[in-house]
Amino acid sequence: MISIPADGVRLRDFRREDLPQYQSLRSDPKFQRFYSEEDSATDRAEELLAMFIAQSSEIPRSKYQLAVVSPAGELMGSCGIRIESPRHASIGCELGRQWQGAGAARDAGNALIEFGFVELRLHRIYAETISENKAAIKLCQAFGMRIESERVDDRFFKGRMWSTTVLAISENEWQARKKSA
Repeated sequence: MISIPADGVRLRDFRREDLPQYQSLRSDPKFQRFYSEEDSATDRAEELLAMFIAQSSEIPRSKYQLAVVSPAGELMGSCGIRIESPRHASIGCELGRQWQGAGAARDAGNALIEFGFVELRLHRIYAETISENKAAIKLCQAFGMRIESERVDDRFFKGRMWSTTVLAISENEWQARKKSA
């Protein structure tokens, strides 16, 4: 079982008892703004949680979708790192509305990036987000990620085309950032 301490939050593998809080988190309309209708469906939270729990016992493990938990033990959201190819991984974070803007996503993401570079021995970590999701872009930049590209009108959902921004940080950039901090 993975348990990663972070400033102000803790990352851990999901448990079945997280389902009610996870369903509540995903049912918020503001949370659903940048998710497809399929990913926002009521039963999708149960499917995702079952998948996250199954992934936690895979050997070798390549997907770490972890619960972000408050000091009081409340489920705040999830943060994940997925190995996509040798030494390359994608990262993503989702928090409930009441914890957005309080630094929890920054703390969770920084801990997950450190886990990726130190424990998983990755070379590059990247994130993809809808270009209109300015908060996600700003969050990734707070991790030290730089914008690599923008794919214009490459996704269709919610009745229209959306552009995607790709951000990344390499192990060397991360080490230089840690030294200067």
